[in-house]
Amino acid sequence: MKLFFSRISSFFSRWPKWTRFLVLAVVIVALAAGGYVYYQKRQAQAAVAAQPALQTAVARQGNISLTASGTGTLIASSEVNLGFKTSGILSKLNVSVGDQVKAGDVLAQLDDTTQQIQLAQAKQALLELTSATAIATAQQAVATDQQSVYNAQAAVNNLLYQNTNQAAIQNALANLVLAQNNLSHAQKLYSQVPGDPSTDPNKANAYQNLYSAQLAYNSAEANYNLTTGKANQTLVDSDTAALALAKAKLAEDQTLVAALTGGTVPANATGSGYDALQQAKLAVQTAQENLDAATLLAPISGTVMSISNAVGETVGSGTFITIADLSQGEIQIYMDESDWSNIKVGYVTNVTFDSLPNQTFTGKVIQVSPSLLSSGGSSVVEGLVQLDQSQESSTTNLIEELPLGVSASVDVISAQSKNAVLVPIQALHQLSSDSYGVFVVVNETPTLKVGLQSDTFAEIKSGVKVGDVVTTGIQATTK
Repeated sequence: MKLFFSRISSFFSRWPKWTRFLVLAVVIVALAAGGYVYYQKRQAQAAVAAQPALQTAVARQGNISLTASGTGTLIASSEVNLGFKTSGILSKLNVSVGDQVKAGDVLAQLDDTTQQIQLAQAKQALLELTSATAIATAQQAVATDQQSVYNAQAAVNNLLYQNTNQAAIQNALANLVLAQNNLSHAQKLYSQVPGDPSTDPNKANAYQNLYSAQLAYNSAEANYNLTTGKANQTLVDSDTAALALAKAKLAEDQTLVAALTGGTVPANATGSGYDALQQAKLAVQTAQENLDAATLLAPISGTVMSISNAVGETVGSGTFITIADLSQGEIQIYMDESDWSNIKVGYVTNVTFDSLPNQTFTGKVIQVSPSLLSSGGSSVVEGLVQLDQSQESSTTNLIEELPLGVSASVDVISAQSKNAVLVPIQALHQLSSDSYGVFVVVNETPTLKVGLQSDTFAEIKSGVKVGDVVTTGIQATTK
């Protein structure tokens, strides 16, 4: 090295002095320029290192849903408490607790001996009132009533229209003229016979003829006066009332005949015969209902949950058997007050029972209580979920086998979207009250239509496609 610098020094020593100064100046400038370039490069590298790193994520396709979680209890979709309508001795019991029954099945029966006797007696009494003899008697009464109505009507007509019937007046006048002539003739004959009527037979006979002629004349005169004069109002009223009574009796007897023969019975029908018939029918109906009350039928299909009495015991009118329909399981659910807006009728649910933790059941909300319920010092939303019956039969059987009251976890899905374009929630930047944007790595800033937003992801309905790289934030770094 010393030899190298010695040769260099010897080489430069042979140059003129001004040349040596010029070369030295050029070397110094070159070194300064190189140092400045090196310094700028180091400063740029340091600036880049000091800038924070950019975080990114890839828009992907997936499913997103908004859920509210709560707890629930399995209850029967319908439950009925059954009891006899009358008391008695239990003679038959056809089911046991846990049995499956169908609507209409006979569950139990009381001793109905007394009820059967009462029904037979009521039917016999009705049979007597509806026999052929009873029908013929009623029809005969109608015929008699019709004649009575005719006679009563004629009597009234005679009173009301006697002074307007010219034929009747002429007939009455003719009878009066004849009666007058007969009376005159009788008087003449009586005067021509000598003797005393009390001792002389001829005189007595003439007197009888005179007396008869006088009575006939009086009757003819009264009839003529009646025919040509005004009717007595008292007689008119009496005969009118008699006509109304005859018509009423005819109507009642006709109603009875119609009821016995299957005819048309008028509304609000009356009559002693008709009332007796209706009472007999009602007695049969009551006796039949009393007999039916001794038999207990299943009103719904379901499972027998409890039985309170055994055969031979006296059963009252209280609850005797309880039946619950377990085929359509329902969940009584309770959600936090903050989830009030996230549980509505029709929302889909996912249910997991504590006793079947690996099995998820679907359902839907069918009822939401309009008021909050206080539970454990907190306010909760109470609702009802009906499990989906379209699930596989094996799943349905699992539901039916679960005991009532079993606990469950319930997720109510208020909204969901499948096969959506999803980005992390951190990628959203609100541009205005109703628009958002994201920074894509290609330096675009599209305005987006955002759909559902969960705690981690947002659904993008337009502006970003699957595979796009978007920024999600800036990671601070140290120099």
